[in-house]
Formats: sequence, structure tokens, C-alpha cells
Amino acid sequence: MNRAMAGVARLDWSLIVLVLLLGAVGVLNLQSTSMSSGSNIHMKQFYWLIVGAFAMIATAVVDYRHLDRLSPFLYGGAVVLLALVLGIGKEINGSRRWFDFGPVSVQPSELSKLAVIAMLASWFNRVPRPAGYTLRDLMPVAGILAMPMFLILQEPDLGHTLMLMFIGFSMLAYEKFDRRSSVTLLTAAVIATPLMWRFVLRDYQKDRILTLLDGEVDRLGAGWHALQARVAVGSGGIFGKGHGLGTQVAGGFLPENHTDFVFANLAEEHGLIGAGSVLLVYLLLVVGALRVASHARDKFGGHVAVGVAALIFWQVFMNIGMVLNLLPVTGVTLPLMSYGGSSVLTVMVAIGLLVNINVRRTVF
Repeated sequence: MNRAMAGVARLDWSLIVLVLLLGAVGVLNLQSTSMSSGSNIHMKQFYWLIVGAFAMIATAVVDYRHLDRLSPFLYGGAVVLLALVLGIGKEINGSRRWFDFGPVSVQPSELSKLAVIAMLASWFNRVPRPAGYTLRDLMPVAGILAMPMFLILQEPDLGHTLMLMFIGFSMLAYEKFDRRSSVTLLTAAVIATPLMWRFVLRDYQKDRILTLLDGEVDRLGAGWHALQARVAVGSGGIFGKGHGLGTQVAGGFLPENHTDFVFANLAEEHGLIGAGSVLLVYLLLVVGALRVASHARDKFGGHVAVGVAALIFWQVFMNIGMVLNLLPVTGVTLPLMSYGGSSVLTVMVAIGLLVNINVRRTVF
């Protein structure tokens, strides 16, 4: 009884409140986008949030240290799912990213983010280098990242491929590694950039990057999404047009308004104040995750918390950058705001891990 009360006392309610707030705003925003189409997608998101809440609670209850032992199996399972989706996944707009189970679709690339975080955290926990990691030491890390990144890129899904890379680099930044390794990694990244352009990126991905550099290249083609998102954000002004009164979605000008570009609709209807408030909530969520990392009782917990912070930060950064035409369109959704069951479950389980780590920050 005393242990249970102590656990409740250590619950980080601020994280839970922030997540519930984002979920509520997300459903409200999706309800607005649904008005013009007559769909009930906001209710589907609400149901996913309920399922996600149970998943968050279940994740928070079971001791997170079991995840250290299970991480190789979770990682292996994620890789298998990523391989299978390339062969039997549902094809949408030329991409195979989803398993179709009738009313429910599952996106393995979303779930793989948690598997990679757990696997990297487990590796750093088992292979400590107090003096700093050398480039040779980091080769297993590169291998852990390379397999899922390669498979996701084949779907093709550049956005989630980059997400895994950014999460991995963020978790690396939590550790020490010698200066020579830093210089070598930076040099390799510079050399790899033109090679990726020539041999890795698809033509439509190159078009999106060229459109970012020059918005006049293909305003009615590759640049249409970014152009309309910019119009939506700019037309919102300070206070916005009001809930349900946005014209870009109602007029059918803003594509993917319930997934990739939900932030554009939010900014149009609620202006700078509404959009800025949501960004502040995301910032508080990332800061909260880093606080959990700093108080974690072990290295594994600290790395998992840093990975979760990186997952939320980079996903928000890439989505908002895409909407504001600061980054190319990559198809990365906005956590808990964009419609998607796999995304909701991934984020809610991630928050459950943070709550779990925080509860057990001392011997418990």
C-alpha cells in the first residue's frame, strides 16, 4: 500500500496533462477539418486516444527495466514488420507503409521508433565508455539504425527515415565521444549528401527539395501543398478566423489537412496565439522528457527518456518546418494533432515510458 501511494506521489502529472491537452486540441481541430467533408475522422481520433490512454497506463505500470531485456525482441519484431510491409502492405499513392486490417491500418515505421529507442538505450547501457566512445565503438549503433532506416526508405518514406537518424544522433549526443570521431562523422555526412541526392532520393523527393529552394519552380505541382499551407498560416493573423471558419480546408485548397497539414488549419482558424500556444505545449513536453532523463535512476532510463524527447522534438520540428515551407514536404505528422492510430499509440506509449521512469527514479 505504501509503495503504491509513493508511486502515485511520484507521478509526473504535468506530462499527463500536457498530453491530454494536445489530444483534446487535436480532436477539436480535426472536427473543424471534418466539417467540410462531412466525415467523422475526429471521432476516430478520439477513440484512438482512448486506446492510447490505456496503453500509456499499461506502459507506466510495468517496470521499464524489463524493456532492457526485451529490446532485442522488440527491435527484431519491428524489422520483420518493416520487411513484410514492403511485400504485403497496402499501397497508397505509390507507397507501401501500412498493413490494412479493414477498419484499422497499422504503420510499422511509427512503431519502429520506440523499438529503435529501446535498442539503442539497451546498447548504451550494456556498453559503457566513461572516457568517451570512439568511432569503432559506434559501429554497432550505426548497424542498429541502418537496418530499419534502409527498409523504411524502400517504402518510400524519407520523413521517417530521417526521424530515426535524428533520434539516433540525439541519443548519441547524450554520451561522450572523442573529437576525432566527431570530425569523421561530420565529414562523412558532407560526403554522403551528394551521393544520397544521386543514388537514394526519388525524383518526387528531389522535386520537393527544389521547390523548397525556389517556390516558383512548380507552384501547381510539387509546390502546391507548401503554397496552400503558407496561405492558410498567413491568413490566420494574430487571432485567427474562428473555429470552423477557415477557407483553405473548406474550399478544398489544402490537401492532407487531417494528417500532414493540420497545423496550417489550426493557424488559420486560431491565429498566432492559438498556434503559438500549441507549440509552447510541445516545448514543455520536450523539457519535461529531458527533466525525466536527468533524474533517471539508471543509464537505460536516461537514454529512453532522451529518445522520447528527440522523437517528439524532431517530429514537431519537421512537421512545422514543412508547413512553413522551411523544410521539404516529407509526410511527417504532428504528434497527437494529426490523424493516425499508429502515431497516437506510439506517442502515448512513449509518454507512458516517461511516467514509468520518473516514478522509479529512486529505489522502489
